[in-house]
Amino acid sequence: MYICIVKALELTILSLAMIILSPAVRISAKTESDSLILQRVLTYRENMPDSADTLRTNVYLRYYFKTEKRNFMLMAIPSMFAISRGRREYAGETYSNIKIKDNVITESVRQLNTGTIPHHRYAMTTALRYLSPNVYNVTMFGNQVLSPFNKYNVKLYRYDITLLTDNRAEIVFRPKRHNTQLISGSAVVAKDSGRIIRMKFNGEYDMVNFNVDVTMDKDGIRSMLPKICDIDVKFHFIGNKIKASYHSVYDNPIFLPDSIVNSHDRELMAEVRPAPLPETFEYLYQKDDSARSVTDTVKIKKEEKKWKKLLWNSFGDYVINRTTGNFGINDQGAFRISPILNPLYLSYSGRRGITYKLRMNGSYRFTMNTDLSLEINAGYSFKQHQFYFNAPMRFYYNRRRNGFIGIEVGNGNRITNSSIVEQVKNESLDSIKWDQMDLDYFKDSYVKFVTNYDISDKWSIQPGFIYHRRSAVNKAGFEIAGRPVEYYSLAPSLQLQFRPSGWNGPIITADYERGIRIGKADMDYERFEFDFSWKRQFYRLRSLSMRFGNGFYTSKSHNSYFLDYVNFKEENIPGGWDDDWTGEFQLLNSNWYNASEYYVRGNVTYESPLMILSRIPYIGRLMETERIYMNVLFVEHLHPYVEYGYGFTNRFFSMGIFMATRNQTFDGFGCRFGIELFRDW
Repeated sequence: MYICIVKALELTILSLAMIILSPAVRISAKTESDSLILQRVLTYRENMPDSADTLRTNVYLRYYFKTEKRNFMLMAIPSMFAISRGRREYAGETYSNIKIKDNVITESVRQLNTGTIPHHRYAMTTALRYLSPNVYNVTMFGNQVLSPFNKYNVKLYRYDITLLTDNRAEIVFRPKRHNTQLISGSAVVAKDSGRIIRMKFNGEYDMVNFNVDVTMDKDGIRSMLPKICDIDVKFHFIGNKIKASYHSVYDNPIFLPDSIVNSHDRELMAEVRPAPLPETFEYLYQKDDSARSVTDTVKIKKEEKKWKKLLWNSFGDYVINRTTGNFGINDQGAFRISPILNPLYLSYSGRRGITYKLRMNGSYRFTMNTDLSLEINAGYSFKQHQFYFNAPMRFYYNRRRNGFIGIEVGNGNRITNSSIVEQVKNESLDSIKWDQMDLDYFKDSYVKFVTNYDISDKWSIQPGFIYHRRSAVNKAGFEIAGRPVEYYSLAPSLQLQFRPSGWNGPIITADYERGIRIGKADMDYERFEFDFSWKRQFYRLRSLSMRFGNGFYTSKSHNSYFLDYVNFKEENIPGGWDDDWTGEFQLLNSNWYNASEYYVRGNVTYESPLMILSRIPYIGRLMETERIYMNVLFVEHLHPYVEYGYGFTNRFFSMGIFMATRNQTFDGFGCRFGIELFRDW
């Protein structure tokens, strides 16, 4: 009896010990296995052989739009005008031939385009980026959204791994912080190789909520590319609610002739379609065909409707919507025009107040190595009551060597020169109150001609010349004094550029300009400028931008009234977050740009998507990128001028806050604001 009790106690203790210890053993083994599986996924791309070949394949895309709510603001959103009125549901298909290099689509030709959207236009084109996720790259969509399966982003995510079978595992990932650059989801991976088989994830970027379900290809280098990708997106903006779904199939076997471009042939689409259409699509196609047939039979009020339709489409195309298009025999030409009247193209700064911008550009490709481009940039400052513009045109005769001949016309900032005023005062009657006539300011118009050629990846040479006409804003005072109201200059120039590490490293530039006397141009001067710039890219979308420069005049004649630099000037047509905020002085009075015979400058900007505001709950999830600025300047009477700043951008706007000191004393505080809505749409 005693022996039985002892054995029972031994069995009980042994069972309890196994129950207590077994989870610990299982967790330890699971942790080791999880680490290995995740490491294989993170290094899968590195273990694949590099491919120098360009992949050419065909992509089939099917899309569906449903408008739940809409109002007039939908018309002002780029690429949404086509569905801003009329029906609530639209569907369509495209078949494109694409070229892929290093997992990036380098060229796309849309050969078939059918659907129910009027005039076969496109809608919500920003969602198309999610159809080709680069899951192993640092960023999944161009320069946006940090991938959880890149080794440099591991610190941003938490991972849970579950073994599904002997050969497969599921990795569930979620961000450590809620931010628009991070996603949540799961992936089924091959346990032994780390290859991603299928991945589902969701996120929110640029006002679009997206759910992506991507099945990756299987073989070799193609295993890093999608095979099938389905996305569902939701877009909400000021009472507008749009839902859309996309289904894309890559690597379709049927290649169409190159002569077929943007065809609307439904019969041909039926031949290349990889799977039958869903019933919803069949219904919408039949409904669209019926509406077209009814329209063709109804002749009453046709002309009236035609003019209304033409007026409405023209209003949408040219007034409030971005206009793009192609021309030429094989669509060799392309153009793009920003909306004429669109509140989204406004910006604000303390010096200029509200500025409205308009941009137009076009190009025509003669060959793969030869093309012609024209760009027109314009802006109006309501505070300064000034209209600015510049129009550079370039003919590239050798794209491979960046060989071009260019001409640019435009007007600059109003330039100041007190020396002319002093001469007017000294040579004229003392009874005239010159100080009240505001004679310091001159309008500046210029024509610039340059030609450029890259001798190698490290050296470039750019000779040219520039012609200025500067006219007095207040001409009355000069006419009273019998002095000319217009001043001219002509100067040959030469620029040498040195890139020690090629195009991905620092850039060192030397500029030389020498004024000559020809005709009305009577300003004799000599100017040198040296500039060093480098944008050092780090992982996780971080970067450090640096710019240092120096310029000086070595000689001036008594007629050389104007000090005007190439690399030290005010940007008079402001852009958005991606313009030269990182190399500009935001609070510096514009008169200082032309008041000194020398300058020494330094600009440093650090940028990161996860820095200060991104750590604040609710607010942080909207932040896209943040910056810290420091700008230093030495000119005559400023030793030094320093600006400190902080800026951020989100889906709605970009904003910078700056403080300045002048000769170690506080000199001012200001901000810069720009609307960033739909900048990538």
